[in-house]
Amino acid sequence: MNTMTQPAIVQAAQSETLLQAALRYAALGFSIIPLRGKQPAISSWLPYRNRAASPDIIRRWQQGGLLENIGVVCGPVSKNLIVLDLDGEDGYPTFATTFPQLADTYTVATGGGVGRHVYFRPKTLPPSVRAMNTPIGHVELRGDGYLIVLPPSIHPETQQPYRVSLPHDLLQPADLQVLVEWVEAFRPKPVPTVWQPPHLPPSGGTTSLNPRILAALAEYFRAKGYGVHGEWLHGPCVYPERHLHGDQNPSFGFNTLTGYGHCFVCGTLLAKDLCAQVGVNPAAFGGLFESTPRPPRPHPTRPSSQPQPTPSIIATLPDQPATPPPPSVPPPSDSLSESLPRWLGTYVQWASAAGNQTPVIFHQAAGLWLLSLAIGRRLYGEAPWGSKIFPNLYLMLVAGTTYYRKSTAYKLAERIARDAIPHMLMPTPGSPERFQEALAGQLPSNFDKLTPTQQTRMRQALPFASQRGLLKDEVAGLFGTINKRDYMVGMKDLLMELFDCPDYSDKETQAGVTIVENAALSILGVTTPAGLSTAVSDADWANGLLVRFALLTPEPDYTERQPAVTFPKPPALLVEGLRRLHERLPPPQQTEHGLTSPVALEMQVQCWPECQAYSERLRRHCAPDQDTELDERLKGVYGRLHIQAFKLATLVAALDWIETEASMPTLTTTHWQMGETLAETWRLSAHRLLTQMDRGGEAITERRQQDALLNAIRRAGEDGSNLRTLYRALHLTAQRARQLAQDLVRAGLVIEQRLDGVEWYVAAEHTH
Repeated sequence: MNTMTQPAIVQAAQSETLLQAALRYAALGFSIIPLRGKQPAISSWLPYRNRAASPDIIRRWQQGGLLENIGVVCGPVSKNLIVLDLDGEDGYPTFATTFPQLADTYTVATGGGVGRHVYFRPKTLPPSVRAMNTPIGHVELRGDGYLIVLPPSIHPETQQPYRVSLPHDLLQPADLQVLVEWVEAFRPKPVPTVWQPPHLPPSGGTTSLNPRILAALAEYFRAKGYGVHGEWLHGPCVYPERHLHGDQNPSFGFNTLTGYGHCFVCGTLLAKDLCAQVGVNPAAFGGLFESTPRPPRPHPTRPSSQPQPTPSIIATLPDQPATPPPPSVPPPSDSLSESLPRWLGTYVQWASAAGNQTPVIFHQAAGLWLLSLAIGRRLYGEAPWGSKIFPNLYLMLVAGTTYYRKSTAYKLAERIARDAIPHMLMPTPGSPERFQEALAGQLPSNFDKLTPTQQTRMRQALPFASQRGLLKDEVAGLFGTINKRDYMVGMKDLLMELFDCPDYSDKETQAGVTIVENAALSILGVTTPAGLSTAVSDADWANGLLVRFALLTPEPDYTERQPAVTFPKPPALLVEGLRRLHERLPPPQQTEHGLTSPVALEMQVQCWPECQAYSERLRRHCAPDQDTELDERLKGVYGRLHIQAFKLATLVAALDWIETEASMPTLTTTHWQMGETLAETWRLSAHRLLTQMDRGGEAITERRQQDALLNAIRRAGEDGSNLRTLYRALHLTAQRARQLAQDLVRAGLVIEQRLDGVEWYVAAEHTH
C-alpha cells in the first residue's frame, strides 16, 4: 500500500520519530501520555483522562526527555478508543476465528512477541473487562481510563518495537457487547464464601490504643450495620476504591480488642488510618495512644514520621502500578508539574523537597499565590460579559493538625516573597478601619519609630497598598472573629469586595473618609477541617465570602516524600524569576503628587469560548432537577470556578510572557486548558473538604466542646478561670481543653493570661 494512502493511524505508527508519532496521534484525537517503558513518565496522568494534551505540552515532554515511549488513554477522551489486549500465542487466532468481522480492524503486534492489540472506536462504550490466565492467555477489553502502549514504542524487556500487524483503519461498530460477553465467559464463576476473621498479632509495644478511640471506631462500624464475629466487626472495606467492584462481597473486619483492621485486599490497616478514613478525630478523645504513666503535664501526641501512604489512584488500574521513586531522584511533583512553565515547576519541585510531608497540591497553590502576589492588579482580561478579571487569589489550605505540615507550604512561600518582593506583603488587619487605611496607603501611627529599612519598605509598598498579599496562619480564626466580634462588623463585606478588584471604594470612619483605589487583594491561609467548621456557618457559604476561596485539601494519592538531609536552598530562579515578573509589569507612575498606583495591561485573550463553555458545564451541575442535587454549599464554588480557572490561566500566560519580548501577554487556549485542569483539581478538593467536615461528626463534637468551654469561661466573670478548673468541670483532658481554649483565643473570643505561670482565660467581653 502506498504510504500516502495508508490510514492516518498507520502513518502515525510508522513515524520516524516518537515526537512525530505523538503529534500525529494527537491530531487523531488521542490523549497521549509519555511513557518510560510501559509506565507513565509523569507523576500522575489523571488530568489527561479528561482532556488530551496539546501539541505544546507534548513538545515540552519531548524537550524534558520524558517521551521515551508513547501511551494512549482509552475511552471518551480519545474519541471512544477501545483496545482488546490479547496476551498469549492462542489469543489472537482464537479471537479472529470467532469474530472475523471484528478482526478486520487496525491491529498492533506488541513488543513482547506474542501479544496483539486490536483497536476499535465503537459508538457505545463497553465496560472494561478482563480474564486472566485463561486457556488462551490474558484477555482484556481496555476502555475508559486504561493505558495502551502505542507503536513505535520499544518493549522495556525484549527491546523490540510495537509494530503494525494489520494496517487497516479503525473499525467503528455500534457496540462491543459480544466481546464483553466473550471475555466474561473466560472468567471463573465466583464461589460464595463465608468471611473468616484473620489471625492478627497483638499490638505490642509500650503503649496501647486509647480505649476511647477503640470505642469510637467500634461504634462507627456498628452504626454502619457491620456484622459481629466474636471480637470482629465485619463489613465493606473502608477503602472501596481499591477494590475492583467497590468491595461488593465485603472483605474487611475491625478487631474491637486490638484496634487493627484487616482487609483481604488491602491487608492490615492501622487504627490511625481507620480514624482518618472514617472521620474519627483522635485529638477529640485525648490522643491515639494511652501511654504508660508519666509526669502530670501532658504532651501532644505526635504522629509517626513514617505515615502509611494512601495508594495512588494509578495503582488501581490494571498493569499501571504506581512505583515510588528511589531516594536518589527528586521528589515527585504534582499531576501537572511536568507541563507547567519553568518557574512554577521549579518552585513545586523545590518546595516538595523542603516540605516533604506537605501535600504537593499545597505547594503548587502556594506557588500560584506567589505569582498573583507579584502581579497585583497590573494584568487583566476583559470578559465578554463586561467584567475585568485580575489574577488575585484567595487560597485556603485545609488539613488536619500536625500530620500534613500545611503551615510549611505557607512558610516556604513567605520566604520566597520576603526575599523577592517583601513590599508586596501587608500586615494582618486588626480591624476593618485599620485594614481600610492600610489599603488606602496610610502609614501606621508608629511609622517614625520603625527602622530605616522598615520605613523604606513601607514607602516602597505605598503605590501597591491596595494590591498586596495577606498571609494568615489560622484563617478560620479570621472567620470566627468576623462572625462573633462586634468590632469586626464590615470586614466580611470588605473582603468580598476586594476579591472582585474594585476601581474605587470609600468608607467613612471616625478619622474621616478612607478611599481605596485599584484594589486586588490576595490571601493565603491555613486551617483544619474541624476549625473551619466551627468558625463558619451556612451563611458564610451562602453570602459569597467562603466560596471566593479555593478550598484545598490533600491530594487523594498523598504520600510523604523522601526527606532532605539538609535544607535545600531555593534555586536562584525562584527569587530572580518572581522579581523579574514583578518588575516586567508596569511600575508605579510618577506624578506631581508623588508615586501613584501602576496601570494594568489588558491581555489578548483567545479562550473566551472555552471559558464560557466551562461555566455552562458547571452551571448545569447546579440545576435543581439533577438526579443527585449538588450540595447547596458548593453551588457558589461552582458559580465562580470558571473565574478561578481564568485567573490560573492568566498566571501561566504571564510566566510564558516574561520569556518573550512581547509587549503584553497573550492568553491562549493552551493556557486555558492548564487553568481549567488546575481549577478542576480545586473543584474536587472542595468536595473532599465537605466530606471531611461532615463525616463522623467530629466538627459537631468540637463545636459543642468549644461552646461549653466558652460558656464556662464567661460564667467565671471578669476574674476568669484557670485551665485546671475548666477541664475538670467539663470532664476533658488537659491537652484537649488547652487546644479548645487556643482555638477560642485565635477566634478573639477569649484572652489568655498567665498568673504565676498558670494558664488563665478570661472572656473577651470582660476585658473592655
